[in-house]
Amino acid sequence: MRKFLFIVLCLGILSACVANASTETSQPILSPPTPVRMTKPPTVDPNYFLTATIVPFYTQVPTPTVVGEPAIVNVALNMGSGGAGFSANLYAQEVYTGKTFTLFMSAGMHTAPLLPTSPPLDMAIQAPGTYIFYARLSNAPTEYHYGYTECRIPTDCVGSPLIALDVLPGQRYNVYIADRKALLPDNDKRGLPVTVPWVKLIESAP
Repeated sequence: MRKFLFIVLCLGILSACVANASTETSQPILSPPTPVRMTKPPTVDPNYFLTATIVPFYTQVPTPTVVGEPAIVNVALNMGSGGAGFSANLYAQEVYTGKTFTLFMSAGMHTAPLLPTSPPLDMAIQAPGTYIFYARLSNAPTEYHYGYTECRIPTDCVGSPLIALDVLPGQRYNVYIADRKALLPDNDKRGLPVTVPWVKLIESAP
């Protein structure tokens, strides 16, 4: 009798499991699986590198310390074309020793109606000394560079020799950089005597 009850109980459990399994397999899928979508890399604005300021490492050279009373030179940069909107590095290089002072000029006004593009800046340099002055744009220093020559209108410049200016302690001077065709010292020649063509004014008056 006990064996009979045990067999009936086992059969009942077995039938219940089979019915439950069939019920689970017959249930419909309530939500379809999420399809796998192809991901694409983010698009980059084609003008990104035209608007981003990329400053090459070799344009950032620490300027020497001025010992004693400096000469103050007010430097104006005329890039032409009504304004470029690019920053520039201004250089004053002593022609005999090569000692080079650097000043950073931030980006000027875009499409500025008046020139120079950015307001002139005061540069303190070691005095006495004889200096040439030039500028290189931070974005493209080897392609866009300007020298201080007798030329003051960029479109008329032909690449004249750089003007070397004698400076004295405590005096102020004005320099106008506009000659894009002037031959300048190479980036690796800063700190060395100047070998590019230059002429000295007969009298360098403050």
